[in-house]
Amino acid sequence: MARHRLTEEEKAARRLSKERAFETVEKLLKHLSFSELEEVVAYSSRLKKEKIGKEELRLIKEKEVIEQQLQKLKALDAQ
Repeated sequence: MARHRLTEEEKAARRLSKERAFETVEKLLKHLSFSELEEVVAYSSRLKKEKIGKEELRLIKEKEVIEQQLQKLKALDAQ
């Protein structure tokens, strides 16, 4: 299946929605207390670590597949 190519208008709309989201978060963060900010920072760092962990697992699995393919090729070459 082919991926849907975004038009320039769709790209601009996505950029604008991201900018608005950041502006909203920025405005709301200004009204938090220090303890609430610490909770937000802890939560965001935990999410970042989880995302990095998922990416590491994906890369490890991909590496294992490549190593298996390499071993098969070496076995074929040895014959």
